[in-house]
Amino acid sequence: MVSFDLLDRRWLPVMTRDGPDRISLRTALDEAHEVQLCGPPEEHTALLRLLLALYAAAARPADTDAWDAAWRSPRLETGRVGGYLDAHADRFDLFSATHPFWQSAAVSEANRGVDVLEIESWGSGTVQFAAHLLMPAEPMDPADAAVRLVMLQSWHPGGIQSGHGDDPATRAGKVYGGKPAPLSAISHLRIAGTCLKDELLLNCPPGPREPGDRPVWERDSPGVPMLPREPAGPLDLWTWPTRRVRLFPDADGNVTDLAVHDGDRPADPGAAAARWDPGAALNARGTRLATVDAARHQLPWAPARLLGGDPESGSCAVLDHLVAAAERSVLPPSARIEAMVLRAEHTTAHRAALTGILPLRAALGRAGVLADPGRRAGFVQGAGLPWQVQRQITRSAADAMALGASAAPTRPGLSLAAHLTHAWEEYAEDPDDGLQEWVMALATGVEQVAGAGRSDLMAAARIRTDALAALARPDLSAPVAEPEEVRP
Repeated sequence: MVSFDLLDRRWLPVMTRDGPDRISLRTALDEAHEVQLCGPPEEHTALLRLLLALYAAAARPADTDAWDAAWRSPRLETGRVGGYLDAHADRFDLFSATHPFWQSAAVSEANRGVDVLEIESWGSGTVQFAAHLLMPAEPMDPADAAVRLVMLQSWHPGGIQSGHGDDPATRAGKVYGGKPAPLSAISHLRIAGTCLKDELLLNCPPGPREPGDRPVWERDSPGVPMLPREPAGPLDLWTWPTRRVRLFPDADGNVTDLAVHDGDRPADPGAAAARWDPGAALNARGTRLATVDAARHQLPWAPARLLGGDPESGSCAVLDHLVAAAERSVLPPSARIEAMVLRAEHTTAHRAALTGILPLRAALGRAGVLADPGRRAGFVQGAGLPWQVQRQITRSAADAMALGASAAPTRPGLSLAAHLTHAWEEYAEDPDDGLQEWVMALATGVEQVAGAGRSDLMAAARIRTDALAALARPDLSAPVAEPEEVRP
């Protein structure tokens, strides 16, 4: 019988001292202090959440003292982790007849080709930009199939799904109202670490396991029917069975076909993820943090607004955890903190087709700044300046140029962010002494926006005057509204 044991077979893409490699789950946790996950941001994040679920189920620190001890330890607590993996070893075979990893043993017939594991196939009309999907599908190596299975369960969009004959929700071969996977429903923030051990701990706040919270390998293999239910905690959410999947291998162990049907369905995936995923990055309205403005320019200062611990500026449990660790002086004051925020975009409000996953790499300053409440507050206020000035630019332009309230923000020429490419990184590197340079960069950006080929000199003057006034007299005590979403 064909087998592919994810605990001991090499499949996870990592960077080692000798370069890129693939290692097993067991090796990744044993040698977490010596390796880094590698791969595209969306893949890195999905695989990290799987590893977080494994680590947290086995050895999550129960409180800050235990977390501090784990952080100072040269390696993860491999005894507890190894014992946990041994206890559940029969649940990590990709092709098990009774408990195929993150799949449904009850599904016995393929209905799709291996191309459905390609993220490019989850969009609308994207095949034209992925020519390889137009060719006959080749059998997929089980290591690649394992990575893509994690991606599918983490990122797959919602909408109509293929129905199964044994699912009462099936109508004419379809199941309607499918929900997107957890990562597709939120803006997700992770803190980058210098090794996998650090990355696991930085993104895993301490705490006890919630009652009933179990990862997918601690649960029975799900049945065929779509199941409306809510996550019981982060372990459940990190390994959420978004789809009923079954991989079918050939005699050599390569995946040739698979089945994909609707899976477990929370009432509101975004709300469920916001409740249980510590990486959920929320704005002041409690919805997904914006990573680009309405004109599609990146906002690298957006995550820094969440460091203030003020609900009116947004929230992220991972950042709260980071700040607390910095305040306890566990993190070296000179350590540079960097976040990666990912946000999926879809074609419709039902999130039925994926148009892309936007990555945002954002500098968050140094741990020493985050550890000091006063310095941190100043840094957070500096992060609010671009939005405050942009809001004034948009208002003045809409009035002076007779633009509609919704049209003005989408004008590329009115985007302040377009002129701040490197300024934020320079400010984050030294926010104490770099505030004046940051303000000057914003003022220069205002000048560039106001003079961007405008034939109406009065409108340009109005934009410049109003925006510079907002910069000179910022009301940093008031909530700063972030840009409205322009796509579902």
